[in-house]
Amino acid sequence: MSTIYYHIEKKQWYQCEEENGLFFGKTNTMIPYVGSCPEHSLPFPVNNDGNHVGPIIGILTGNSRDNTFLGNLKVLKRILLSLHEHGALGVIITPHSIRGQIMEAFTFYQPLNKWIKLQSPLPNVVYNRIPYRHMEEKKDFIDIVSFFKMNEIPFFNPHFFSKWEVYQILKKNDFVKRFLPETTLLKNLRDLKKMVTKHQILYIKSSTGYKGIDLYRLKVQQNGMIVETPHGKHSYSTFTSFWEKNQGDFTKSNYLIQEAIEADTYDGKRYDLRILCHYRDNGHLISGIGVRVAGENGVTTHVPNGGSIIPYQFVGDRFDEVILQKLVFEIGRTLMDETGEFIGEFSIDLGRSKNGAIFIYEINSKPMVFDEVDIHQKGLENLTKLLIMEASKA
Repeated sequence: MSTIYYHIEKKQWYQCEEENGLFFGKTNTMIPYVGSCPEHSLPFPVNNDGNHVGPIIGILTGNSRDNTFLGNLKVLKRILLSLHEHGALGVIITPHSIRGQIMEAFTFYQPLNKWIKLQSPLPNVVYNRIPYRHMEEKKDFIDIVSFFKMNEIPFFNPHFFSKWEVYQILKKNDFVKRFLPETTLLKNLRDLKKMVTKHQILYIKSSTGYKGIDLYRLKVQQNGMIVETPHGKHSYSTFTSFWEKNQGDFTKSNYLIQEAIEADTYDGKRYDLRILCHYRDNGHLISGIGVRVAGENGVTTHVPNGGSIIPYQFVGDRFDEVILQKLVFEIGRTLMDETGEFIGEFSIDLGRSKNGAIFIYEINSKPMVFDEVDIHQKGLENLTKLLIMEASKA
């Protein structure tokens, strides 16, 4: 380990160990030697490899109006502290941070228990934590991603997934496709009627939705249909009346129709698994498995919409973990092969039918923060190791 120092007022880095200089960041920026450490400088212990120290790991999040950044501060702080504990310099950046070969960045400085602003050389790797999908559609995000690629800075997790694009990609994998519920794009009333003739219960979901938002469950009955959402239940006498009421939403963005699985239950309620996955060495592995149980309305298992949490051990004997790990490996490999991007982490929402069949509901590129302490900790450990590993390759 080496110690480097940052002087906040002068916006300069120093070190007191190597007269010929230490180097860090993507461009091997030299940290000048000084005989004694300047006053009012903050020490940062970092890994060293010869005369190179770090790495610098940039965490990309959104711009804010006060020229700081947006994001889940608790999550960002947790990642930064883990990186610092492992000898890396973790910094928060936004699409507006780059100034030539310098970044205007932020980090959480544990000894002072506060956020600080600092200047840093370009990072060795960038981890995408942009919080909202619409931010990834803006020109400043597109421009900074192009900048990273042009400067050969690895960009970890390129963007939010589209459910429809992921479905089309995974259908190309012969092993994975047998675990996919039948799914199609909802373009018109004819698409809906066609799926209803094959499946008496359907889900309609936005291709870009999350946390159970924009989710409908349709159940056909003799005298019409029942439509359930996280907010309530409605009856319709005809498909046409349902379509006319919701056509505006369904046609302004991509919505999917997916066959509903007659799901296995725990304590009389439907449940599904949330599998957290990280890349390690030559493929993706499981970092943890959580379980979410549907609420009273039964439409979604998401906790903010009435779902609840039970330990995986309560239902773990119903799943073949060899199959689950094979699925994780194949999904990760297929997504990276087909997109040409490095996807370091993702999560899987997965269910089991009453007859024991496994079904993949969706894949998330930016996994939720797990409430389970063991998954939370293992996921952070694997993420930290992965970021440092990718930075060392750059």
